[in-house]
Amino acid sequence: MMKIFNYFTEIFIKIMTGIMYVAPVGVFALMADATGTFGYDVLVKIMQLVGLYVVVLAIVTYGMIGGSVALFSKKIGYVQFFKSMWKCQVFAFSTASSMATLPLNMNTCEKEFGLNKGTVSFALPLGATINMNGNAAYYAMAACFIAQMYGIELSFGQYIAIIITSTLGAVGQAGVPGPTLLVVAVLVSAGIPIDALPILFGVDRIFDMLRTAVNITGDAACATIVDRFREEA
Repeated sequence: MMKIFNYFTEIFIKIMTGIMYVAPVGVFALMADATGTFGYDVLVKIMQLVGLYVVVLAIVTYGMIGGSVALFSKKIGYVQFFKSMWKCQVFAFSTASSMATLPLNMNTCEKEFGLNKGTVSFALPLGATINMNGNAAYYAMAACFIAQMYGIELSFGQYIAIIITSTLGAVGQAGVPGPTLLVVAVLVSAGIPIDALPILFGVDRIFDMLRTAVNITGDAACATIVDRFREEA
């Protein structure tokens, strides 16, 4: 049975390797088609979307996440938290993988924050799987961006659908680098055409690097808050 599973694993690796070789060509073709359909002006709009996304992530990171640490964590202050997290953020930004950053994040929480090992071992691996703040923001912004491209006026119900599916989609996103295909579910739920989605895949790596740095910061913040309440229980 072990040999059978090993053979299947090797087959899947070969298939995925072949896809990875072909993927850049496919993404280029999709971007060329989308650019030909919407014009070169759409590339400027995408750069504007990237800039806006950076602003949104800054608010989430230094406002919501940092504010939560300052309010609910007794061991770590606001400045100390971000002073210790910068190397984890840089590593996450460069790898675009929450899972790859997990060991460094766990070491930071245990050694520099002084958190309980049991809390860290539970909260961070779980957070690397389901705590995707940056992904949720990206799904919602991508949906609104494409809706505006098509001149679609979103209703209140569509905004609610985007919020719900963005949150659930972020929970289901894997903690490894790759295109966020789950944004398709967000678009479909709000009745937004998915034809323009390939134009975002070409710059998805930039979005991926940015949101991963935010995701692992949120994981560490959750661990610090959980550890505080564990001690008080």
